[in-house]
Amino acid sequence: MQRSATTRTGPSRPPNLFGMDREEIASALAPFTGRPYHASQVFHWMYGRLQTDLRDMTDLPAALRRGLSERFRVTWPEVKEIRRSADGSKKYVVALEDGGEIEAVYILYGARVTLCLSSQIGCPLACAFCLTGTMGLVRNLAPGEILGQIAVIARDNALAGTSYRVVFMGMGEPLLNLDAVMRAFRLMVDTKGFGLSPRRVTLSTAGLVPGIDRLARESPRPRLAISLGASRDVQRDDLMPINRRYDLDALIDACRRFPLGPREKVTFEYCLIDGVNDSDEDAFRLARRTRNLRAKVNIIPYNEAGVPGFKTPSAERAGRFRDLLL
Repeated sequence: MQRSATTRTGPSRPPNLFGMDREEIASALAPFTGRPYHASQVFHWMYGRLQTDLRDMTDLPAALRRGLSERFRVTWPEVKEIRRSADGSKKYVVALEDGGEIEAVYILYGARVTLCLSSQIGCPLACAFCLTGTMGLVRNLAPGEILGQIAVIARDNALAGTSYRVVFMGMGEPLLNLDAVMRAFRLMVDTKGFGLSPRRVTLSTAGLVPGIDRLARESPRPRLAISLGASRDVQRDDLMPINRRYDLDALIDACRRFPLGPREKVTFEYCLIDGVNDSDEDAFRLARRTRNLRAKVNIIPYNEAGVPGFKTPSAERAGRFRDLLL
């Protein structure tokens, strides 16, 4: 799939309010209304009610709605394709205004809904088992492009006002775009915005230690997940080249100093690949690595729709691996 960004030329469009925070909306609207609460109303309509037509924000004066609709727009990314799975999950191919494409996923597990979001077009980290890593980095996403993934999925699945989880585990390394990710996060957890609890948002990283330390200083912040991929450095160096800069000891140390809430744990995600990192000794090493940490380990069998050359382990092998971790 072509996901690179291209430049589109044409007539200039009005500024897009979607992706702006409260202060930015207030500043944009100030020349057209003398009442600051109008900006709060627009904010809630956009993020809390997922309204994209300024003319339909009915608690605003009619004349103001007309004027704002002539000067501004509320625009989401465009859904180009939806790929449905038998388990009810859906993968959304989303087109951005510059022609770039990203993917977001609606995951249904029983009655629980999780949205998996992208933070970049492509990724510079080149993890061997990740298809996105073969693209390289095209660019970072803006806050509105991150939030737009939630908006299009929420509208398609009637999620407004319901409880769901968000994980930054799609295309890209979120810690390499942390400014935009955190701006989007703050709008997710704003009670007049998307209204999510911070506990329901998780950021998954390949292991950028300085970024983990920076995230630790944010409040509120998402929960932390680490894509581990291997239990020894020589193997992780090959599978996840970021390990050559921040090895497993440095990564585990960063997790130890990461401040956790009373019931919070760091999640270690371990992509289980047949014949690569699924041996009994791999399981024993992984158990030793994560011992004495406030952490849980999530075993994820490799998806063969990814990079050719890697295979999904058998259900028996995956089950034994999980048992050995206990």
